[in-house]
Amino acid sequence: MFDRLRDRRTVRSWYGWPVPAVIRVVTAAQLRELIDIAAANGFSRRARDVPVEPEREYLLVPELGAESPVWICRVVAVPAGGALVAPGEKLWYTLLDVPVADFRRLPRVGRRRRDELLHWLAHAAYRRRRQG
Repeated sequence: MFDRLRDRRTVRSWYGWPVPAVIRVVTAAQLRELIDIAAANGFSRRARDVPVEPEREYLLVPELGAESPVWICRVVAVPAGGALVAPGEKLWYTLLDVPVADFRRLPRVGRRRRDELLHWLAHAAYRRRRQG
């Protein structure tokens, strides 16, 4: 697994594994293509729990490397181009297996968008804690 990371900046995932530090962003069409690739390769994680709609963009956050050359990515569906959350808007989460070569070709999310995601996730975690 570590040979996939040479010359790449990494961070430690929730599971303690080194993963790429960059978050990738895809359109609905690109996500459909990645889902088709996962299905064709027999991967089990195929982003089944997220609506694939043109008015959304999808952030791919690598969480874990699998035995085959695949990143297990958390997919976060957010409104395309605008604020992460509009009043009453729900963010969707799911998992998707993405081949390493395909992951590397995807565009990186900008710093501002990445930082917005970090702030939103911190807020969402706090809200869940207070509600539950």
